[in-house]
Amino acid sequence: MAEKLLETQSTQNERKRCGLKEFICNLCSKCFSNKSDFTKHIRIHTGEKPFSCDVCRKSFSDKSNLNRHRRGHSGLQKVSCNVCFKGFLEKKELTLHMRTHTGEKPFSCDVCHKSFSDQGYLLKHKKIHSVSNFITFCCNICSKKFSQKMYLKKHMNVHSKKYVCHVCSKLLSNKSDLTIHMRIHTGEKPFSCDVCHKSFSTKGNQNHHMKIHSGIKEFSCSECYKRFNNKKCLKRHMILHTGLKPFTCDVCLKAFPQKGNLTRHMKIHTGEKPFSCDVCTKSFSVRKTLTIHKRTHTGEKPFSCFLCHKSFTQKSHLNTHVKVHSGLKEFVCDVCLQCFSCKSDLTRHKKTHSGEKPFSCSVCHKSFSQKSHLGVHQKIHSGSKEFACIECSKCFAQKSHLTVHMKTHTGEKPYSCSVCHMSFAQRSTLSKHRKVHSV
Repeated sequence: MAEKLLETQSTQNERKRCGLKEFICNLCSKCFSNKSDFTKHIRIHTGEKPFSCDVCRKSFSDKSNLNRHRRGHSGLQKVSCNVCFKGFLEKKELTLHMRTHTGEKPFSCDVCHKSFSDQGYLLKHKKIHSVSNFITFCCNICSKKFSQKMYLKKHMNVHSKKYVCHVCSKLLSNKSDLTIHMRIHTGEKPFSCDVCHKSFSTKGNQNHHMKIHSGIKEFSCSECYKRFNNKKCLKRHMILHTGLKPFTCDVCLKAFPQKGNLTRHMKIHTGEKPFSCDVCTKSFSVRKTLTIHKRTHTGEKPFSCFLCHKSFTQKSHLNTHVKVHSGLKEFVCDVCLQCFSCKSDLTRHKKTHSGEKPFSCSVCHKSFSQKSHLGVHQKIHSGSKEFACIECSKCFAQKSHLTVHMKTHTGEKPYSCSVCHMSFAQRSTLSKHRKVHSV
């Protein structure tokens, strides 16, 4: 028996040395030098998985894959990533994982030059260029062809949507998808963050959220080096660099880089504003806008500048402010060559040259160059005075008016004349005073 085994191993080694591959797959024409490799390969086509885990009953086509899987149940993780601290059983797995942080893709297709982080992904990709291999698996309903059985299996779910939502009649392919979908209607969020107690409808969303608290942002943009805590956010961000705006509004033809942006925009045309403020009853089409609005009542400013510690209600306002410290003014007016640190300031400035005032008051028909100026003006007609002084309880329609008023209590006069050094509480008063010296 030992002699026979020795002879078999010797024969296999001889075949490898000679490059002889006598075992040919009659489905995809791939050749093998020994029977064991050929047998493993055939299972790709048949879907046979004879090796089963005795803990979770998961099946595998190869015994080595089962052994690797079993080590996962033992909790043994030999090596860990020094970026996100994820544990791995083998060094090879860690090497592959590290490429998600470094962006390294050492395997390149010699046909289209597309690069991949793993050789297995490259081999799968090459089947696209090989017509004979690409038609291995065919859908018996719509005749669509796939290079791998797993892709065909996923595709078959399209034809087998047998679970129906009794609320909106949406069809779903399996019971677990229906369970998750029903949470949209019930509002059920069974997965809770143990740090901030925010709830989620799916475990995946909870896992993504937890990365916010860990501070780990393992996905980096290759263009601007901005970092993200999940791949989906990075992919969404990358569209901004391409300049593509594939989602177009069929009402006003305005284009957007992301579908979510278009969905939010469409509410402008429908007039739908389901999110209402419980303080001033103002309504909003997006929940996030309502959250930001509520900060005008609470005074909350969660975004702070690490240089001067000035706080802001929105992260975008903080990002704009940080440019003040850098001194960078990359946006230039093509009329007067005045420079600005952000594009929105340039857009507003250009209206001073064109005289454009597209925002009109529906009561007195007064026009404004900016929507925010119109919003401030309309408070005159509504009589709303939501900003109250904590010292004397006097109320104001605008926050800026309250800020000016507070200086009468504090005695603060931050605006000083460069000629006589006289100080003033308001910039406008200083400007009037300067005319005395110019006479």
